[in-house]
Amino acid sequence: MKHFISFLVITSLLFISCRPKTQSNFQSESSEQTGENYSLPEEYAEEVIVVGKVLNREFYPKEKELTLIIPFFREMGNKYCAPILEDDSFSFRFPVFAKLREVSIRNYAEHLYVHPGDSIYLEIDFKDMFHPKVTGDTEKLNQEILAFTENAYYYIQNYSIKYGLDFDNFEAELKKEYNFRLERRNEYIQKHKPMQDVILFTEELLKQDYYCAILRYVSDSQQRTRKEINRYHALLPEINKLYNKGILSARLYDIAEEVIHYISYGAALKNGKYPSLEDVMSIVGENALNLYLCANAVANSMQANDTLALVERRAQYDSIVKMPHLRAQITQIYNQTKSYLESPQPVSDNLLYGQFHEDAKLKTPMPYMEPIYEMLEKDCGKVIYFDFWARWCPPCLAEMEPLKQLRSKYSTEDLVIYSICGSEPKEEWEECLDKYSLRNRGIECIYANDFFGKENYQKIRNQWKIHSLPYYILVNRKGQIIDFGSSARPSNPKLRSRIEEAVKETK
Repeated sequence: MKHFISFLVITSLLFISCRPKTQSNFQSESSEQTGENYSLPEEYAEEVIVVGKVLNREFYPKEKELTLIIPFFREMGNKYCAPILEDDSFSFRFPVFAKLREVSIRNYAEHLYVHPGDSIYLEIDFKDMFHPKVTGDTEKLNQEILAFTENAYYYIQNYSIKYGLDFDNFEAELKKEYNFRLERRNEYIQKHKPMQDVILFTEELLKQDYYCAILRYVSDSQQRTRKEINRYHALLPEINKLYNKGILSARLYDIAEEVIHYISYGAALKNGKYPSLEDVMSIVGENALNLYLCANAVANSMQANDTLALVERRAQYDSIVKMPHLRAQITQIYNQTKSYLESPQPVSDNLLYGQFHEDAKLKTPMPYMEPIYEMLEKDCGKVIYFDFWARWCPPCLAEMEPLKQLRSKYSTEDLVIYSICGSEPKEEWEECLDKYSLRNRGIECIYANDFFGKENYQKIRNQWKIHSLPYYILVNRKGQIIDFGSSARPSNPKLRSRIEEAVKETK
């Protein structure tokens, strides 16, 4: 088991990059490889129905659809898109897999709470977008939470404290801002006299933001000082209590990821190597938070386009991760990743050409992608590898030597490598080319702002969902994107295996 968990934490840590596959319908949990079925409580699987209407649509006539998000770990939330029909109506159906869960409709209803089986009617006014009206089941709950989150009683989730402060000054600033938030919450309670569930929710919401601020501060401090900081380990039992309140909010996933970064990176600084997930979980203790840590590692392995880790070690995963909402989301990511690996064409078409119309072979016009199309045309029949990086990104620079090793292994007639830098100023990019001896290596070195144009480069990043660096795209001889993401890096043995297979294929 320790071998399995060690692999998972290494895979998970591949996603610790310079920061800034969703959207699948639920399928019953099963594994074709093992033939086993895994049941989930039927009452949790009951679907929520959200129907509604858009008012004053003429204010944003180009808005054609709404996106509902069921939160999970970063960039892994489940997305459901619903068109705004001619009569301005819309509808969603989705399973909850929790007693009470926070979902959001992007840009219009950031905090929407539902139970399994709820039926909700939602009015979204484009003239007053921050105050959606909820009726039906959980009407009182949602309206009272909305009164807290959207009427100046609740300030932005992330604290405004600057990083770089010493511990004493940070903690003083943290306490000051937290107390201010508590005062605003007390004003809200005195004025609105909300139901007991909302009193509990608002208390937990402030605690979650508070602990998230601490974890981000200490992670930043460890990266700056290159020393382990363990003074906040004593808070882990209190953090774990956040996961036992029966309210499943998006913030809980952020906190779990921050715990992994804090403990794992600190242990690596202390011992000179990254710990296994088992080691991290032993520090956290036997509690609900560990289920999130394990689920995060499993999900990250699949975000790296790898399903074998879960298939081969399913028994260990089953023994650790028990919560229905975690298992349901993992299953959806697994099914999507497996589907992509078996048939990459639909995902490749979406990344390269945009959403296709149902009744025609017309593609979404994307003129900013023309330079990419020209590259694909010029190198048609070859395997193409795109490396997106920046001068200020240490994980990007760590891949320069492996990139050169990868280049030396294959002929330029088989593998074309594009090294694309988007950081400024240009002089620093040129310094990097010299420092890492990238010139005249058979690597196409591109300065993005010159080659694509600054605005178009950002549009390409958005189209390819490049939210953090480094990021890589692998295209086979047929012009299909067969691997992508931050883990498809030159130093990853799995990436090298994918390239080897792609090079051996015929067009």
